[in-house]
Amino acid sequence: MIEKIKSIKNNLEIGSLTLDKKSSRVAMLRLIVFLAALVLFIVGFKNHLLVLVILAAALAVVFIALVRYHAIIDERILEYKSKISVLNRYLMRLTDKWKSFEDTGAEFLTDKDTLSRDLDLLGKNSLFQFISIAHTDAGRKKLADNLSLKNFSIDNISLRYDAIKELSEKTEFLVDFEALSERILSKKQKAVERSLMVEEDDSLDGSKSDSGKDSGKNIQSDKLLFWMYPLMILIPVLNILSVVSVLVYDANPIRIIATFVFGIVATWGTMTYHMVIAENLYNYGAGAKDLLSILSLLSQESFESELLKKIHERTTSRDGLLSSLKSLGTIATMNNIAYNPLAHLVLSGFVGWDYYIDFLMARWNKKNKGVIEECVDIVGDIEELGSLAVLSYVRKTNKPVIDRDTKNLSIKFSGLYHPLLNTETVISNDAEIQDKLTIITGSNMSGKTTYMRTIAINMVLAYIGSGVCAEQFKANYMKLFTSMRVMDDVAGGISTFYAEILRIKEMSEYISSGSSDQVPALCLIDEIFKGTNSADRIVGAREALSKLSGANAMVIVTTHDFELCDITTADGENAKNCHFEEYYENDELKFDYKLREGRCTTRNAMALLKMAGLVQNSQ
Repeated sequence: MIEKIKSIKNNLEIGSLTLDKKSSRVAMLRLIVFLAALVLFIVGFKNHLLVLVILAAALAVVFIALVRYHAIIDERILEYKSKISVLNRYLMRLTDKWKSFEDTGAEFLTDKDTLSRDLDLLGKNSLFQFISIAHTDAGRKKLADNLSLKNFSIDNISLRYDAIKELSEKTEFLVDFEALSERILSKKQKAVERSLMVEEDDSLDGSKSDSGKDSGKNIQSDKLLFWMYPLMILIPVLNILSVVSVLVYDANPIRIIATFVFGIVATWGTMTYHMVIAENLYNYGAGAKDLLSILSLLSQESFESELLKKIHERTTSRDGLLSSLKSLGTIATMNNIAYNPLAHLVLSGFVGWDYYIDFLMARWNKKNKGVIEECVDIVGDIEELGSLAVLSYVRKTNKPVIDRDTKNLSIKFSGLYHPLLNTETVISNDAEIQDKLTIITGSNMSGKTTYMRTIAINMVLAYIGSGVCAEQFKANYMKLFTSMRVMDDVAGGISTFYAEILRIKEMSEYISSGSSDQVPALCLIDEIFKGTNSADRIVGAREALSKLSGANAMVIVTTHDFELCDITTADGENAKNCHFEEYYENDELKFDYKLREGRCTTRNAMALLKMAGLVQNSQ
């Protein structure tokens, strides 16, 4: 499959290069035609030669045709480059290069979302960054909310798994879908940038006053102001009359300039109104054809899973959904010519071009309320499910089993590994955790924290219907609590130690306040109470762990304090001891990252200090 992707990518790159050269030639020809038309127009008026004016008009038509043809070529180039970009990201996910992806989902990460921070669900080097194929705001938020378990429902696990599994088997569909989605984002960003430039230019010109800004707030997007209709007729009629008066009646050519300037002022002076009425056009008009292509792609695809069938039905059941996008795309095509500054200047001055765009958009807005929101929501659903499907494409995954039993708690897995680690170096583990309290000891850098994160992140994947990175995985449904990346708050006067106390207090309050049918808790604590001295740490840890593990919960904790290995739960059960260890090969410190039974019997702190040159070798 990798070789196939590379072959497709290579062919697309060759095609894109060919189209780039063609685009350059058409752009040059377009400039030549425009300049020729301009020269003929000026000479014709100066010498009263109607033939030259007509020829200039003909060349203007050719120029408009070339602009349209150039836009078509650019569309194909963008299509090629979007697919190349998608395929590149698939290849990058097979290595650590995915960490350079720009979209990390960091804006969705809040200070209170400790689970996402501890497990790298959102933010830099996160699961979101690794798998996301979402390019719409709706899709990105849906993915972030599900990864952080904000919208999680155990009742949907099976339905979601079937949908994600089916999408993971439709690689070509996913590539085409993401390429189209990315193009929508790219075009939206460009359109917004262009509209901002226009607003800025108008502001500098003084043609857009503060009162204009205020009045724009009261504009209805589905209705033109009453005085716009006569201007739609008045501007082109005045220009036609001025041209005829100069050519036929030998009037002063200054009339043409006067009516042309009037057209520009009348058109650009109402830019505030234009931006309100044409908001959907600038946000999604440029990508309307891509939205239409996405929904057409969805409507033409057959699905077996119940969830995807419902999304498919939403795409095809609403009357006029696809035709609405098609008409918006047509208006966007007409408006594209306005992105050429010279063409926009001419069309604004002679015909009041933006008024006609506003007229079409007002009618579209009135007829198609909620269409864009519905389309984007559909795209967002596929983006979110498709992102999780990507994991099954770049990692070996299997279906997890989540048990609703709230009494006999256990986590059993084989071949479990962390999805964010390079598959060429990652080490998998097997285990069956049934004890209420598991103490994990081990040397520094031996893999204790990564092991806990591996369990937790795969639990998250299982809960949201994704395949998990394991040969087998079975666990009870439990509410996840973590205390790993605990940070102080200098401004708030909270030390690292107290911040950790607050984390464990939250766990304790949940466990102690629960009813018989409450979801059990899984508490994962890394280096418990590491922010205080060893004497207080050991005493405090004994009390806290005994309390946490006494109710309907499972606790997994890592520690360097061997004194905690003989701890018992509130029920008098001995804690389960596991450990990681190091070994030496040719005087080099190495790790195998394999979990073993029992407590750790080795230490490596001095060896690490010596490797860093901070401790001298003993004689």
